[in-house]
Amino acid sequence: MVAAPSLFGSPTLALGLTTTEATYLLALADLAEDQTAISADQIVSSLQRDYDEVTSLFRRLARRNLVTVAGSGALELTPTGNFLARHLQTRHRLLERFLLDALGVPWMFVHREATRLALVASPLFIERVIALTRHATVCPHGNPIPGRGQPIAHEQRLADAPFGQQCRLTRIAEWVSYDLHRLQRLWSYELLPGRTLIRVPDPLHRWVIQLNQYPLVIGQRMAEALFVTVE
Repeated sequence: MVAAPSLFGSPTLALGLTTTEATYLLALADLAEDQTAISADQIVSSLQRDYDEVTSLFRRLARRNLVTVAGSGALELTPTGNFLARHLQTRHRLLERFLLDALGVPWMFVHREATRLALVASPLFIERVIALTRHATVCPHGNPIPGRGQPIAHEQRLADAPFGQQCRLTRIAEWVSYDLHRLQRLWSYELLPGRTLIRVPDPLHRWVIQLNQYPLVIGQRMAEALFVTVE
């Protein structure tokens, strides 16, 4: 069993990972939260990296018993890999909260900036981040911070929500945070955690919601990435 790492200090030193390994483990954990059978292609798309680089890195992580690679190519965290990834998620989501709440970094950029900041943040800096975000339980996208927050009861995907009933957006699947274009679109419509909306039927069988009395077509993949509770 890996000893519990501290949130203070470099993730490469505390967890025995290189910065690249930490980035890939975090991405796999984020994508796997609300999706199944994560492939190397999905990591390539999320991180904008070369396919050969991605497959080589995951082979290395597999040799370290941090991930498994199925015959189908599906990637999965081992118990040890998941343990380390949850630590990385906690650190990353606290940095996101700090950037948004303390520094006022625009919502759609906090994931990108937290990824960059995590590579250079000193132990003292992370200590201050933890102190200033001590009441935070979810990241800016609404996803629970490991060790602090829990999933919301009766939460469901917007794609499964009933028609005609008011819903409240609780969170956005973490894989969306890797797609700046999608984040900017959500931001432009103020479709953020806490927003109320109504799923409405559409004669063309599209995925449509009503915001401020106006319809908005969001697409099936986004409908499956938005989580709501019915009010």
